[in-house]
Amino acid sequence: MTEEKCELCAEYSSLKKSHLMPKSIYKAITRTFHPHDSAPVWASKSQQSAYYSNSQVTKRLLCGACEDRFNRHGEKYVVGKCMKNTQAFELKRLLDSSSPSIHLNGSSYFAPKDILKLNSEKFMYFAASIVWRVTAADWSNDDIASLSNALPDHFKEQLEQYLLKKAEFPRDIYITVCVDDDVDPVPIMSLPSGDIEENMHISFFIPGIKFNVFFGAEADQELSSNLSRLGINMIYMYRSFRESCEFQQMRGLLGSELSPKGKLAKQLGRS
Repeated sequence: MTEEKCELCAEYSSLKKSHLMPKSIYKAITRTFHPHDSAPVWASKSQQSAYYSNSQVTKRLLCGACEDRFNRHGEKYVVGKCMKNTQAFELKRLLDSSSPSIHLNGSSYFAPKDILKLNSEKFMYFAASIVWRVTAADWSNDDIASLSNALPDHFKEQLEQYLLKKAEFPRDIYITVCVDDDVDPVPIMSLPSGDIEENMHISFFIPGIKFNVFFGAEADQELSSNLSRLGINMIYMYRSFRESCEFQQMRGLLGSELSPKGKLAKQLGRS
């Protein structure tokens, strides 16, 4: 079997089919949320359409050791804490039983130390692994093409050293973890999006959780200043996903720019 260079550790090996977003999340969405279906709805701005699909963004990117590294140090743990259904959302349960220690401009935030039974290091690792993946290679997907190889070498190299467990988490990268507190939550999963060139920011959703990753103090000066003062790189907060600009934009796209296809079109009476 042909050996190729692993994008992370640079060792030559038989590369695995790596997933940009965890395969297990697709299963959670289709098996536990109503209406149950064999596939989630895939909305693509580049294709200007929405349809049921089990299609997943994959690429031969990592060796088996690095795939296992990503799973052990972040992915398995974080997916286990995301929203499985309206009654099973472990991260929100942990926040609900904790007290926030950060109070700024009338809002409250949780520092990692506030949530005693949560391994925040795994959340940081997971977020780092996703933003590294989407920026480290061309995934042959037009919706995320602008992020391919977009991260400056300074940040890319820091992330690689951290992901390989050769360095601490970079001091000049900051993460906010937003937890959906809607009564009727929406199981959103999104591919990473953002603008590295202008805003140095990438965000993505998994069910019940939105990750925002900011690169450099200038990306969000208020956030970086406050977190640096506290000696942390990550905070947690409650947010209504239904009221978020991303959700409103998604609804707008589905109502205007995106055309439903196949079974979805029939269900919506647009076939």
